[in-house]
Amino acid sequence: MTEHELTPDTQAILLLCGAFGGRETSVAPLSAMEYHKLALWLHAQQMRPGDLLRPDGVSRIQTTPGAPVSPERLLALLARGGALALALESWSNKGLWVISRSDPDYPQRFRARLGRLAPPLLYGAGNRCLLENGGLAIVGSRSSTEAALVFTRDIARRCARQGMQVISGAARGVDSEAMQAALAADGAVVGVLADSLLRASVSGKYRQALRNGNLALVTAYDPEAGFTVGNAMGRNKYIYALSDYALVVSASSGEGGAWSGAVENLRKRWVPLVVWLSKEAPPANQRLHEMGALPLNEELLARHVALHDLFNELAGLPVPTLLSQEDEATADHVDAIAPEKGIGRDSADERSVRDTSSPSNQATLELMPADMNGAASAIDLFPIVWPHLEQALRTAQTERELAQSCGIELQQARAWLQRAVHEGLAVKLTRPTRYIIASQRTRK
Repeated sequence: MTEHELTPDTQAILLLCGAFGGRETSVAPLSAMEYHKLALWLHAQQMRPGDLLRPDGVSRIQTTPGAPVSPERLLALLARGGALALALESWSNKGLWVISRSDPDYPQRFRARLGRLAPPLLYGAGNRCLLENGGLAIVGSRSSTEAALVFTRDIARRCARQGMQVISGAARGVDSEAMQAALAADGAVVGVLADSLLRASVSGKYRQALRNGNLALVTAYDPEAGFTVGNAMGRNKYIYALSDYALVVSASSGEGGAWSGAVENLRKRWVPLVVWLSKEAPPANQRLHEMGALPLNEELLARHVALHDLFNELAGLPVPTLLSQEDEATADHVDAIAPEKGIGRDSADERSVRDTSSPSNQATLELMPADMNGAASAIDLFPIVWPHLEQALRTAQTERELAQSCGIELQQARAWLQRAVHEGLAVKLTRPTRYIIASQRTRK
């Protein structure tokens, strides 16, 4: 591949999870969840993915019971070396790269925010260093009004002038307009594609920006795959997870990727969600505001020169909640109860997988570089996790909400919140009891 060699772990993950543009279709590649379960099993056997490429690793697959994937399927996937070589040659010739969850330059934001949903593989073109820079996600419907597109171009150009990266989905309409406007103003852009990365990487509209290093195109799906609704919906979480804030310019109530992605982000609380509200905005935007999205209008934009200050101020405002008034009134009394069914709450199985304090998830080797394994017990984790807690606490949250959004135990969330308050990093609010970073409290 261009710019770097594949590690044994990444080669193995490609063989297990890659599709190779349809060159090999006799065995279904592993899904993200299937691979996650396999990774946990591998660790229990004191193995890494790359060990599966060695003869003794193959032998252990055949002789060790309890693998979450049948040995026959694993061996068939690992035997696709010829298809992998052809795919790598094709991708490399078009300037593509691929990284896996085992690579140190895999986006930390995916690991921290998505947990078990973090894709095993990322395919991309351009400057992959941009994946760590955050920025503003700008999303909207494919069929948007001219007023929405004008607003999109204006805000994207403003991002470019102020050095705020734009993250979007490259789809027709708001996404594409945001990316092109930012690039035209020499801004940095990350395009999160649901399909056809190989074709996009050689497109004339992206060629110069890819060469200049101010554009990264990335996908979690086969670079040669065509459009599917499932992939288009699935990639929404990647757009949000890579950003610092998200702005919905237009949506259609109850349908489409802009709506579903926004609602999912409201439930998961990955990043503060802002929605454009004006006389020309669609009715669904107001509905998103009622569900918890923060309002953005021309008056606010005119009052703030710096977008970072504007979005930080918005994120520090009281946020409408998805919970009912009855739930809000009792929120202080249920923190000790495990969340059950409801908006924004995962099943018990999902919680156990996302819980990064559980032994199984601490043991998931591919979530960190190899030389970091085993080091956690020797260091104070609070300075490492605080940037993620700080991001989550830009919006006031209860202990339970923070635990759910960060994928940690309630007791751990409570301990870290108490330490943050003690060190002056966060403040405790009352009625109901919530926490917010100190800088936001002082701005109110």
